[in-house]
Amino acid sequence: MREESLEFLKKLLTTPSPSGYESRGQRIWCEYARKYADEVHTDAYGNAVAVLNPGGDPKIMLDGHADEIGLMVKHIDEKGFIYFQRIGGVDPALVRGKRVNIHTAKGIVRGVTGATAIHLRKREKEPKVTKMHEIFIDIGASDRKAAARKVAVGDPITFVDDFEVLNGSVAVARAFDNRVGTWAVIEALRLAAEARVKPKCAIYACSSVQEELGLHGATMSAANVSPDAAIAVDVTHATDTPGIDVKQHGEIKMGKGPTVSLGRENHPAIVERFRKVAGKKKINVQIETFSLTGGTNAYAIWTKQGGIPSAIISVPNRYMHTTVEMIDLKDLQRTADLLAGFCLDLKKSERFKVKV
Repeated sequence: MREESLEFLKKLLTTPSPSGYESRGQRIWCEYARKYADEVHTDAYGNAVAVLNPGGDPKIMLDGHADEIGLMVKHIDEKGFIYFQRIGGVDPALVRGKRVNIHTAKGIVRGVTGATAIHLRKREKEPKVTKMHEIFIDIGASDRKAAARKVAVGDPITFVDDFEVLNGSVAVARAFDNRVGTWAVIEALRLAAEARVKPKCAIYACSSVQEELGLHGATMSAANVSPDAAIAVDVTHATDTPGIDVKQHGEIKMGKGPTVSLGRENHPAIVERFRKVAGKKKINVQIETFSLTGGTNAYAIWTKQGGIPSAIISVPNRYMHTTVEMIDLKDLQRTADLLAGFCLDLKKSERFKVKV
């Protein structure tokens, strides 16, 4: 990965971007996109789009989501302790005993999620996972008035964690899910812009908001872009760690390349083209089936406009929805290379249709 691209990735990963509060991260994405795109614009809710070759045909939408999971201040009690609700799929079992940043109108207020010492807990029974509404944040305030001078109901909260390369190209960060998708789509646009042969298609790289709350931003982006085909770029579960049954969840390995999904929203003609491009470019890809437990932004796109041919390309990710998600940066770079190769391989006015 080139140095400038890595620095851009670090900025994205270390800029708080909880669902509904993505503006800071979107500004960084747009600033980078303007170096390579012909057009960059945003919509009413902050979805960002960078366009290369706007007069090209077909119109290809490459979409990643900009938001991360987080928390939101719900209540401040009389003693100054702060209670909160989830923003997206936060696991209550992983919340206690963490440093957090509360993003207020006056700046960041640091706090910790309280965890009663093991010495003081009853041990007669196996301890149960604390429910989300039972967990509190301690900012060191003496009472409600003191806490309310610093924070307010509705302030978003993120966990304190940073990007770090552990070993070679293996890295950890809070919320690779899914700033890596937004990185990959704009990096693919850059690669296409700098290619010797210019693309015949129009590339619309999208950084969509509020995926973690219900794929909302992608629905807006699809309406705004009105693409001929759409590729959702997200993370997928790497199943190569202890405790995961590959018979149930499939075998996906970190470091073995991005995945191409099959079934449901994944258009067979687009899938076949990705596999051919991967073969020509000598990019290792892994194959997985569509998810039975959730959906990417492709799920919000493929049924629009009477059917938008769509596909999902994913980066294998260990420990999803924790503060220590792990990917191989080589998989991420291969994802951008594959997306760029796909766009550059398209013929003028090409369309995708299932043969019957």
